[in-house]
Amino acid sequence: MLQNLYLKNYILIDELRLDFKSGFSVFTGETGAGKSILIDAIGLLMGDRFTVDMIRHGSDKAIIEAVFSTKSKHIASLFNDLNYDFDLDELIISRELTQEGRSINRINNRSVPVSLLKEIGQYLVDIHSQNDTQYLLNNRYHLQLLDAYNIDRALLDDVKKHYQSYAKLKNELNEKEKNDLNPDDLDFLSFQSLEIEKANLVIGEDEELENQQRLLMSFEKVSTRLINAIDLLDENEGARVKIYEAVKALRHIDEMDALKPITATIDEIYFNLVEQIEELKDRFNELSYDEDRLNQIQDRLFQINKLKKKYGRTLELILEHYAEIKERINAIEHREEVLEELRRDCERAYKQFELRALELREVRKNKARALETAIIKEIRDLYLEKAQFSIVFNEVGANQYGLDFVEFLISMNPGESLKPLIKVASGGELSRLMLGMKVIFNDLQSIETVIFDEIDSGVSGRVATAIGQKMSSLAYHAQVFSVTHLGQVAACSRTHYLVSKIQANTLTNTNITELSEEGRIHELAMIASGSNTPNALSAAQELLKHNQRLVNVDV
Repeated sequence: MLQNLYLKNYILIDELRLDFKSGFSVFTGETGAGKSILIDAIGLLMGDRFTVDMIRHGSDKAIIEAVFSTKSKHIASLFNDLNYDFDLDELIISRELTQEGRSINRINNRSVPVSLLKEIGQYLVDIHSQNDTQYLLNNRYHLQLLDAYNIDRALLDDVKKHYQSYAKLKNELNEKEKNDLNPDDLDFLSFQSLEIEKANLVIGEDEELENQQRLLMSFEKVSTRLINAIDLLDENEGARVKIYEAVKALRHIDEMDALKPITATIDEIYFNLVEQIEELKDRFNELSYDEDRLNQIQDRLFQINKLKKKYGRTLELILEHYAEIKERINAIEHREEVLEELRRDCERAYKQFELRALELREVRKNKARALETAIIKEIRDLYLEKAQFSIVFNEVGANQYGLDFVEFLISMNPGESLKPLIKVASGGELSRLMLGMKVIFNDLQSIETVIFDEIDSGVSGRVATAIGQKMSSLAYHAQVFSVTHLGQVAACSRTHYLVSKIQANTLTNTNITELSEEGRIHELAMIASGSNTPNALSAAQELLKHNQRLVNVDV
């Protein structure tokens, strides 16, 4: 849940810190006071675009920070995969933007990309405005909504996997039928294949040849320096003789026991030196200069480098290219056999996909009946008493989601046939339908904070009260915020915040305060009648008590 929010130099807000409670909270205030500013700020923390025009006039930067606590397994798993050791009981998310457009995003004081904010945001907060109901009108999203209704994710993933296998084979078949199997390419491909084949390339031989070439080209320098080193170590006055004489002298000193380990160490050094001198002599004796061999190496490297320029930067890439050429030659020479084999592979892959897709269809149809029942129950609570809701299936071509196209149909009045939502539902009806669905789907998605931004526009009376009750019931499982103009909705909340705008000579500031019970009564009176007369206050007090009893909140 969202525990607190801090804003500084953000649009009309100079500096503001708000602490939030669990349950259902509302924000009310006059039009233009800045109610949606708060919702937009939370959206920025979830990765929405932060622009310099959001910085308060006259300020050099804007700061938005919030503290969340979450039990989301999705977020815990994501942080674990990224090796982030963040405390989920106190998840501090902050964004800072300067006038130069420099943005700093942090989680628990660690800089993170905006993409991570977006990724965790989908599990932290669900924000809905009245415009968001428009996705209900677009039947492209209906299958996605149905699949979110407790359908086995493993089955969905399996259908997607089988479709991708089929689609890959289908694309390969199409490509080979069009371009890859052009007989005119056979001569050129055969030439390339033969050129690489005749080279008899061996992985790693280029590196070995380059080492041999360097040694042969440096023969005189290497041999001269090597013999000089051997002479310095092994000549009459060399290091070997001098160390031997030193050891011999030390062995004859019997009077100092402390010299014995030193003598033994130098003696060991002497014998090691003798061995290494012999190794150097062996290496020197192995040295030889063969001009013919050098020419052979250079010719071979020239041939290899020529192939690298034509077919790949490394021998591995050249041989991979060779394998591809052989495959294409085979495809051309055995065109019909290759195509027929691909067609059989496509057919097998499609049948495997179709089998799982049809299984998914049956699961979807069962879930669709259950979802219809659940949605009808919810919208009955929102005074759509005569509405009927149905999910219809149509078959479409194979895709990663299966073979189904679904559409939500609704009838608002008795005797009317079921029709697409766009042809039937008004804005207020859509808002109620969306709210009812949100109650269902939020429980499945386990999102801990849900925000509604004026989705109750276009309703009034008992419908408004029902919306408030529905939001309050949703708050049993999630923290719920609502920006509203309706007193009936506000009276159902546990916590009520007033958004007001204070104007001075040169500055305007938005302020948000939590209302006491007396403050709530005054605000409800203003919402209902625009006045605080005794009658208006009395009606507001009765509304608050009545709606609080409806949602089982002690007053």
